[in-house]
Parts: sequence; structure tokens; C-alpha cells
Amino acid sequence: MISDDNKRENVKTQFQIFMEIVNDLVMIIDQTEDFRIELINNCPLLEKLGYAESDLVGNSFLKILFSEDKKKAVKFLKKGIDTFGNFQETKLFSTKDEIIWAEIKARKFTDEDKNEKILIILKDISKQKKIEVNLRETEDRFKKITETIPEIRFWKLFNPKKYEEALQSSYEMLQMVIENIPQYIIWKDIDLSYLGCNDNYAKLIGIEHPENIIGKTDEELLLDKNQIQFNKEQERKVIESNKVVFHTNEFWILRNGEKIWIDVNRIPLLNSDGNVAGLLITFEDITERKNAEENLRKQHDRLERIMETSPAGILSVDTNGHIIYVNSQAEKVLHYPKEELLKKTFITTKFKFLNSEGKLIPKNELPFQIIMKTKKPIFDYHATFKSFTNENILLSINGTPLLKNNGEIENIIFTVEDITEKELAEKMIKESEEKYKDLLETSTIGILEIELENNSVSYINPKLLEFIGYQDVDYVNKKLMDEIIHPDDLLKLLNSEEGKEIEFRILNKKGIIKWLQGKRLNQYDDKDNLISFRLWLEDVTEKKMYEKLILELNINFLNYTTDIQQNIELLLKTCLKQLNGDIVLYITKSDHEEKEQYRVMNSKGVITMYTSEEFTRDLFISELFKENHDFTQEFFDIHKTKYAKSDRYIIENGIEACYGKLILSGNDLNSLLCVLFQQNPTITNQNKLVLFLICDALEIEQRRWESQHHLEEQNRMLSEINKLKSDLFSRTSHELKTPLISIKGFTELLLKLHSNKLDSDVISILEEIKSGSKRLEDFINALVDSSQLDQGLLKLKKKKENLTFLIKYCVKQLQGTAKLREQKVKLNIKNNIYTNFDKEKIYEVITNLLINAIKYTPIGGTITIDSHQKNNHYIISIKDTGIGLTKKEIAQLFTQFGKIERYGQGWDVGIEGTGLGLYISKELIDLHDGKIWVESEGRNKGSTFFFSLPIEKN
Repeated sequence: MISDDNKRENVKTQFQIFMEIVNDLVMIIDQTEDFRIELINNCPLLEKLGYAESDLVGNSFLKILFSEDKKKAVKFLKKGIDTFGNFQETKLFSTKDEIIWAEIKARKFTDEDKNEKILIILKDISKQKKIEVNLRETEDRFKKITETIPEIRFWKLFNPKKYEEALQSSYEMLQMVIENIPQYIIWKDIDLSYLGCNDNYAKLIGIEHPENIIGKTDEELLLDKNQIQFNKEQERKVIESNKVVFHTNEFWILRNGEKIWIDVNRIPLLNSDGNVAGLLITFEDITERKNAEENLRKQHDRLERIMETSPAGILSVDTNGHIIYVNSQAEKVLHYPKEELLKKTFITTKFKFLNSEGKLIPKNELPFQIIMKTKKPIFDYHATFKSFTNENILLSINGTPLLKNNGEIENIIFTVEDITEKELAEKMIKESEEKYKDLLETSTIGILEIELENNSVSYINPKLLEFIGYQDVDYVNKKLMDEIIHPDDLLKLLNSEEGKEIEFRILNKKGIIKWLQGKRLNQYDDKDNLISFRLWLEDVTEKKMYEKLILELNINFLNYTTDIQQNIELLLKTCLKQLNGDIVLYITKSDHEEKEQYRVMNSKGVITMYTSEEFTRDLFISELFKENHDFTQEFFDIHKTKYAKSDRYIIENGIEACYGKLILSGNDLNSLLCVLFQQNPTITNQNKLVLFLICDALEIEQRRWESQHHLEEQNRMLSEINKLKSDLFSRTSHELKTPLISIKGFTELLLKLHSNKLDSDVISILEEIKSGSKRLEDFINALVDSSQLDQGLLKLKKKKENLTFLIKYCVKQLQGTAKLREQKVKLNIKNNIYTNFDKEKIYEVITNLLINAIKYTPIGGTITIDSHQKNNHYIISIKDTGIGLTKKEIAQLFTQFGKIERYGQGWDVGIEGTGLGLYISKELIDLHDGKIWVESEGRNKGSTFFFSLPIEKN
């Protein structure tokens, strides 16, 4: 009997135990063209075939069939088998090239995942086939005998001279019958001495010819004394009673010690006077049948024990609705004693089943009637059951009909499970999920959930919608993966690791790029398969803008020249870009020939001079000079003021608002930075910080300009400029590094000492601060290295070193990064390349070149490192199969901040970097009297970077 429990693991365990006790070969195959085997049991037939379970699982069922029977088997399986009523015989092919006959039964079914499967049972019928062959041979002999029956039937019609011939013929026919039937035949006289036997019996007891048995007794032929005594008692009873005894089952022990079961017939033989003259005994070997019955009994007992120990309640019901079997769990589930259940029918009115509304379920809708009508199983039928104690029990009922060979129902197996507590728990879980959903909906953190099966959005909370700038959830769900998330960041997002910080870009409704930052939390199904992940995100656009501003200010600083106007123009463009303005003005007030004048420079580098009268009368920006402070000032709707007709910047650019700040230089407020907007802007604290920083830079630049005009000698002027550059760098480094050390230190202290007191959101924020601090620290260190090289402060520590060892060491350190991008790194360098160099600095060069090769080579690419000698130099080359370089890009390399922008160009490569790496590498190689260069045939043709070092023996 097969039960179908809601708890799949329990069903699976029961099925595996059931398969272990079945002698037949049972398998489940996929209902496809190749009939792939998914599950198979270990049994004697599998051993006889010479296969292990692992040999067949995953392969076609047709593999074990004899080639002539494959088409017939495929037709049988495709025909459509709904019951086990149909079967056919087939030949199986063993690993020893032996043919084994089997009876195949099959039944189609659908598993819990709606996949169509076939259950197949193969029974070994080789012995039966052998018996059938023997039987056919015997039937042929009987046919020959029957052809001579007319001679026997009419022998009395012959004249007496023929009597002897007829008698001889009859004797021969009788002898033929005795010798060819499969039974064992013996006959004894009244003293139990043998008068004869057939060949089968002679072979059984080890006698060469049947004639040799005449006159012997069991004491002479059999070994077991108990058996001899038993035979005598049974044979005496027949002789004394003169009654035939048919079909008694006994066991014999043969001379070789083998025990066999036999079905015995004992018939008294009478003489012409009607008295018993002897005894005819026939029997056949039923050992195989007895063993089969014993195995069947054991299987039944084991199955009974399995059902008794099953966690599911099991009932067997006949076609009249009578309960014929109940296990102990069913008693507990139904709260009825087993004795009471066995007295009742499954459709009795005492068994009240209620629907979800508390009403009685109609009789024709009850599980028993449904199965009797459809002959199909039912699964997870929910009903409330009124127990013996009038208690309501919510049941999950499964029912399976067991069918006869003719397709009619023999009985029905039901499993019942009390799911009252389970339903209550599910209800509580649902309520808990609703509360959790409320928390997500009101969270101040953006939350995004992505299903991995089809890379689709399954949840997005209102806060994230606010970040993105949309209100339509359905629209965002459709467009998020393809249009809203930046295409260069989508793969990085999907391949991110759990618990690690990730940053990616999105395009909001206005088409503006915003940065989101957070961590990933994976979600798994019941089988521990990763099915989705959730991201907890915050908007870090302003932070990114701040980082970008710091970077641009440092770039501007390091690219300053003696051309003050060019430097100021560069700062104005940075301000325009960071604040999304339409035009930026830089105004300086000065005295010329004892008259006040104003110099106005716009972000395009155009300079206009105004007298004090013109400036005050015509330009709105004069209003900012009326305030005697250096705080930010904001003005809106200036196109509605009196300056609307006279201010050229309002008229020519359609300006409506401005935002600016006076610049304090010493004790004077003689400079002004003002940003003009065509629409009234929203000014944030971040915008104010940007303005302050640029004003500081302009103030320093103004001081540089003033210093230039006060220096009399060119060398002193250059020295002062460098000093001012150093002051600005020192100030910027100090202003950034001092609070950065505090931020980083206190963050690490909080994480180390107080992480157990903090919740996961706070820890996530602290980790984010720590990571951002580390990136900024690395950038500042790169600036320091670049500055030292510019100022000639770096001194090499050269000594004889093994360049081969250093290259291999660098490759080993970066091997993990290359593997993450599925790249191969090949080494074709000469062993033991010795020369003089600064190991730490050349390590920095090699590492930088390798990192660039890995970064700009797409996934699956190859990086090759070669070495050779030329013109008394060792030349090392690092070749990649990356995106290559154009002539314009090659010219840009090896310059300070010469980073080539790869963003938005559709390549699967890294885009981060400062542009200082190759510049620093070039300076370090130059200090070693070597050279560094690059060769590339163009876009998508890879690049090869070379550097050379002099061969120095001492």
C-alpha cells in the first residue's frame, strides 16, 4: 500500500524503505523520448543484470532492453498507462550478455512539480519461462501419446493374437507419460519397499537408473531419520485407511543437505480383489513458491510495521466504505479507538466532515465518493472533522485507489493529518509577514528584492521609489533592470556577494544619475537553493558628488600653471558642473587710477570690465556686495527685478535665480563667486559645501596671483607658486586626513568594541563609513606619492635583486583577482633575471601594470608576461587581450591624471581609478634610467605595456 503524505520528506523515506523490501526491480523514469531513469531500487534482479544503481540513474531505460524488444517497449510506454492492469513480457540484456526474461508493468503519474513520470515494475520470470519451455516440450510428448490413443481405445477389437502387442503398446505409452511429466513419481508395495520410480525421482535422490530402486526402502536411500519416520507414518495411514490424500505440503532434506518443500499426493493401489496392494506417491517441488510466499509475508510484515510507525494516519477502506485497516497514528489524529473505527464505514453519518464555512460537506463531494467515481487519487483535501469528543479537527486528506488487473478498484488507501496547529501557525506567520511588510513600507532605507530565476524585481519599497523619482511601481518593475539601473553596473549588482558593500548607479525620472549604496542579503528555498536577494540601500549621491569634487579640486590643483586666468577658468567649470548651474561668474573688485572697477569673468573664460557706476546700475550681482559677510546668499525670481532690462547675463541666458558667496581674502571682501540658474534651484547643504570649497580654492588662487605680481624675480615667483601649491596641498591633505583619521579610527573602535550592542543597520552604516574612508585614504596617499615625485623628494634604494622572483610574486598576489574574472595569466620569462633596482618601487610598477591589464581585459581574457634582452637592457612586456587603445588614448597615458574615461561605453571592464598609476610608474622607471611605453593596434585588439631596466652587474 502506498500512502501520499503532505510531508514530502516522510513520504520519500517511506517510499525508499518500501523499495528496499521489494524483490522486483522498481524505477521511476521521465516521460520523455529517452525515458531517463531518475530513481531505482537495489534488488536481486538488478544484481542479476550486473548493474549498480549509479550505472543506470540518469541513463535511458531502453539501455537494459534487448534490441528486438525496444520498439515494442516504447510503444507500450507511450500508449498511456493509467493503471497497473496491463503488462507485457520483455527480454533484458545483462552485462554478461545473458538474456533475462521479465514481466513489465507501468503506470503514469504526475509528481508534485507537475512533471509527468512513469512508475515501472520489472519482475524476473526467467524460471517461469524455463518451466513454460519444459511444459511445451511435455505437451508435445503428450500430443504424440494422444495420437496413439485410438490403438488403446480399440485394442479389444483386435483378435487375441494382438493382445500381447496392445498390452505392450499401452505399457510403453504409460512409461512415456511417467518419464515426461515434471512431477516426481514412486510406487511401493504394502511393506513400503520401492517397486519403481520415474527418472525425475531417481535424479532427486541420486540414483543413476530408476531400475536400481526396486526392492529398496527409505532407510537405504534417505539420510534424515526424522524424515524416514515421518514418511512411514503418512504412508501407513493411507494403506490402512485406503483413502487418497492429496496436496499435503511437506519438506524434505536431500542427501546434499538441501531443504526443499514439496506438494505430495498419496494414492492406495488395489489388487483385483479390491484390497490395498501398494502405494502410488507423486509430488512436485514447490520450494520457489514457498520462498515467494515467505518473502511476501515478510514484506507484508515490514510494510505493516512501516505503516504502524508512519507519522501519517493511514486507513484502508474497501469499496463498500468499510474501514479494514487503521494504524496507530490514525487513532491519534481522529481521536477514535481503532476498534471503533474498524466497526464503521468511511461514509457513516457519525463521520461528520465540515467545509471552511462550518457546513456539512455533501455526500457526493466527500473523498471516498470522489475516488470511487473518478478512480483517481486526491491530494491535500481539507475538511474539518468532528471527533468522538465533538472536537473540531482540521484534516488534510490524501487518497489513492488500488486497482485490480481489470482496472476496478480493490480498495482505497487514505492518509489523514491533523493540520489544525499548522494552519494556526501559518496564519500567525502571515500576520507576522504583514507586520514585517509594514516595516519595509515605512522604512527610511530603500529596499529592493530581485528574483534570480529571471532577474526580475519582486519587491521595491516606497523609499526606493522616492530615490528613483517614480510613483508607478509597475513601471519601475518593468524598467528597473533594463533602463533605470546603469547598464555598466547591472552585472556587478547581480554578481555581488552577500554582506559586502556595493555601490551602483541609477537614472532617475529626470535622467540624472544617482548613486545607491548598500549590502546584499541572500534568500534560499527549503532545499538551500539561492532564489533571490534583497538589497538595503541609501542614496549616496551627495557623498559621491563630494568625493568627485575633492578629486577634481585636487586635479585642478596639481594641474595649476602660472596662467592665473586658466586656473580660475578651470575652477569655474568645476563649480558649474558640480552645482548644475547655467553660468558661473567670478567678480573681483579693485582700484585703478584711484577709481573702483569690477572685473567679471564667466565660466567660458570671457572677461568684462565694469566701472563702479555701471556695475551697480546694470548688474544684479552687485546686490551681493551690499552684504558685509562671507556667508552664502540666495536670490530667486531675479528676472522680475529692475535689473531684468539691464543685466546682460539675465537677458542673454534667461536667468531666474542666483546663488553666491563673497570671498574673504585677508580682511577684505573684494571677490565674489556667483552661480546663475535658468530656473529656481533647490540649494542643499552639499551645494553650500561645494561653494565654500571652490571659494577657498579661488581665494588661494587669488593669493597666488597677488604673489606673482609682488615677486620681482622669476625664480622667486616660481618658488612662491610652488609654496602656495604646497600650502594648498598641505591644507587640503590636513583638512581631509585629520578628520579622516578620526572618522576611520572611531569607526573601527565602534565596530571592534561595541558591535554586539549595535543593530545590523547601524553596523552596515559604520562599515560603509570605514570603506569610504579607506578609499579616500588610498587616494590621498597616491597624491602624496605623485607630489613627492614632482618635487624630486623621492630617493631610490637600489641593490642587486632577482627581477624574475619579483614578477612571479606580483602575479601570485593578483592571481585571485584574475580568477574572479576567469582570466588566464601566462608567464614566459627568463629564470633569475638579476640587476640593480629598488625592489619596492619596481613592485609598485609591476603591480600597477598587472592591475590595469586585469581591469581592462574582459572576462575570460588572457594576460601574457614575457622578457628579453636588448641594447644592454632587460625588457619586460605585459600583453592583454583587452579593449585596446587608440592613438589619441596612447598620447594621454603616463600623464598626471591621464585616466581614460571608459564609463558608458558598453565594455565589461573596471572604470574606477585616479589616473595617477601610470604617471607614477613612468616617473619611477625614469629614476631607474629605464623606459616605459605601450603598443596597441587599436580598439578591441589588446595592448602590450613594456618597461626596461639597465643590466647592471655590480
